[in-house]
Amino acid sequence: MALRGSIDMNLMDSRSEKKKMVDDSNWRPWSELSKALFDQITKSVGAIDYLMFGCVCRVWRLHAVAHRQEFMMSQPPLVVFISGQAKRACYFYSIFDRRLYKATLPSLVGITFSGLICGYMIMEDKKERKDSQIWLLNPFTRHELRFPCPPKPYCAIILASLGTPSQEFIIVAINQFIQFCRSTDVNWTVHDLNGTFFSSSTDRAGQRWFTDGVVFKGKIYVLTNLGEIGVLNLNSQPYVTLLEVKRIGDWSSRIKLLAFDDKLLMIDRFDSFLWKFEVYELNFAKMKWVKMQNLKDEALFLRTSGYSNITKWRGSQQPMNCIYNLLVGEYGYTLQFLDDNFSKFPKSFLFTMKEECNSYFALELEVPRCRISLPGTNYNTLSWYFPNLCCNVDALSDNYLTS
Repeated sequence: MALRGSIDMNLMDSRSEKKKMVDDSNWRPWSELSKALFDQITKSVGAIDYLMFGCVCRVWRLHAVAHRQEFMMSQPPLVVFISGQAKRACYFYSIFDRRLYKATLPSLVGITFSGLICGYMIMEDKKERKDSQIWLLNPFTRHELRFPCPPKPYCAIILASLGTPSQEFIIVAINQFIQFCRSTDVNWTVHDLNGTFFSSSTDRAGQRWFTDGVVFKGKIYVLTNLGEIGVLNLNSQPYVTLLEVKRIGDWSSRIKLLAFDDKLLMIDRFDSFLWKFEVYELNFAKMKWVKMQNLKDEALFLRTSGYSNITKWRGSQQPMNCIYNLLVGEYGYTLQFLDDNFSKFPKSFLFTMKEECNSYFALELEVPRCRISLPGTNYNTLSWYFPNLCCNVDALSDNYLTS
């Protein structure tokens, strides 16, 4: 099923009223369904079908928009597949109801997919030019953000909204430089890492660089290659205040930050061979990382990190207290329970990577009644997409805005 158009478009357009159907048997137009029937219909559809639901007519569209955030919060993540040679399409797959959706996108010619952030697909120009851009596309709402490419190399980007009268966004690119750009800026602001740290122990400042960052409760938290965590302030002279928290690890490729509701988490891949993970929550009262022994009724989805409350999912039949991890090879994904149980989950999809040249592959995906091949694929194109993130972007508090 192709995903086309936006359920946000032309909501207030004047439209000629259609003649109401007159029937002695009390049949009514679809637009006059009761709220109870609307709710019953939307409970039986998935995230992408919900968007199609909003395309039926103006009344259905208004209902879909009004309840979209609540509905998307109840949806499990989807696996997103996109070919390196894609021109106008990508695929979303639900591992729980085994359904595959084809999403039609704006032209992708000359564009490469490099990841996901806050419900936006990150697109970049394949060939570096003076006017190269980072193009952020929300495949569900069709909202787009375009920024010039950062002038310096970066390993991660952070997206936030700003508390201004008009909707405004800011993108931050981190590595050995702090680079940021508002959606209204023409150029990036660039600051070297040296001299940006405030801490009681800065003896190894020259060896630091940023590896990850998240927006949490109006602040930007960043992680260093030494396993340190700090708060990034983007005022006229950006700086990082390191928190006095004992480090968990020093491997930049092994630890990642994750913000979820009122929790700031760190994910530590402590066993690379078995891809086993530990999850820590930052206790701000004691300023220490506390290992989570139980996720209770929640589940963690890894590849591009994301956290979802499993009890709100339809049917609540999926495993809880576990970590889903996307893998390439014999199994589509694995499941690890925090009680040290590591098992192969009965696969609901199978995909394999066949090497073509260098780091590029042809990904073959087998799903019920369908088999697709995505040439020119690399490992970065395999990700979880979180429908609950498609409706808003976390905002920075006024104290952390640029001036």
